[in-house]
Amino acid sequence: MCVELRDYLFLPLKNKNFYFSITSEENGMFAGADKVREMANELGLKVVYLAKDGTVINKGSTVFEAYGTASAVINAEEILLGLIGKPSGVATASLKFYNKADGRIKVVCGAWKKVLPEIRPLLRHSIALGGCSIRMCDEPFIYLDKNYIRLFGNIGDAVKRARGYDPTRLIVAQLRGENIPINKEAEEAYKAGAKILMIDTGNLMDLKLALDVAKNNNWRESVEFAFAGGIKIDMIDDIIDMGADIIDVGRSIIDAPMLDFKLDVKSVVE
Repeated sequence: MCVELRDYLFLPLKNKNFYFSITSEENGMFAGADKVREMANELGLKVVYLAKDGTVINKGSTVFEAYGTASAVINAEEILLGLIGKPSGVATASLKFYNKADGRIKVVCGAWKKVLPEIRPLLRHSIALGGCSIRMCDEPFIYLDKNYIRLFGNIGDAVKRARGYDPTRLIVAQLRGENIPINKEAEEAYKAGAKILMIDTGNLMDLKLALDVAKNNNWRESVEFAFAGGIKIDMIDDIIDMGADIIDVGRSIIDAPMLDFKLDVKSVVE
């Protein structure tokens, strides 16, 4: 048979429109509204309701209602759910970390840089919806990760070179204690002019060692300490108690599971 399967199946329904809704199967935060609206227009759907990005939802919450032809409804099921599942999952994870921190510490997720360029804007937006930051600080800064430090051979030379480019920008240095003890590396970074020291080992003892050298030598108030490396939500209280200023969360937010949604046909539109 030369006719397409769906064309054949839906031929008796060609003059009918069908009303449907998309509802959440879980508690969380909704994200992806702009993409849904854009695709709904492409599919020829008439939108009745679309939740706003950042809406906190519960299991059973309706996030989208529309009507269209049988073919458009089936296409919507195949496409629209995929546009909201992942961003809503990331927004939900961001919200959980933000609520757990409860204003006691800044939570950042910079791991969006590790995903496909095509979806980076959407995931950055989702992280921000949940309340976490996508940047280590709001003002202009230069970030020196482990490879810059490896290229220069030490943290001091890397920081000094970066400061020479623009002395007004903050220097953020990723510290891992690869060549010298982490407390020595932290002190070297501070003396060279770094203002945010990110202890990226996931080891709380490394954070303590870096903080202790700062406190004992009276430069603790001159810098901020960030902590990163496999951060889980149940670690937040311990990190705060240790005295960090910033937590940089990676996979626990960006690799959060999709929030589950379902699409249900409700009625024929007369």
